[in-house]
Amino acid sequence: MSLSSKQTRLPFIELMNEIWRVLKPNGIFYAVTPAYPAAAAFQDPTHVSIITQKTHEYFCGHNPGANIYGFLGKFEALRVEFVIPKVALTADKSVQKFFYKFTRKIISPRRFSHLLWELKAKKM
Repeated sequence: MSLSSKQTRLPFIELMNEIWRVLKPNGIFYAVTPAYPAAAAFQDPTHVSIITQKTHEYFCGHNPGANIYGFLGKFEALRVEFVIPKVALTADKSVQKFFYKFTRKIISPRRFSHLLWELKAKKM
């Protein structure tokens, strides 16, 4: 889309289209982002789309809701949950499981400021 175009741009939809485009069939999109209601979701002025625990639903399922905004793909949600960023960025799944169980018992839910998305690209 050219900059001179009079059409409304939806950067988040464009981002999700590009992620879906570059993933292989059944490829995994893994993201950790600040999410509502945590203050971190609002602090960065570049966060023009606030993510919630249900935002991923617009990009998942048989007929994703984001299609009405120009989304061309389809994802399957494998995992969507609030996390502590440092733990979520650990590649070792056994370490993640241990920390999730341990931290959820001793840390206030308000400390879980980021949302983890693990989405699978559904392509033919």
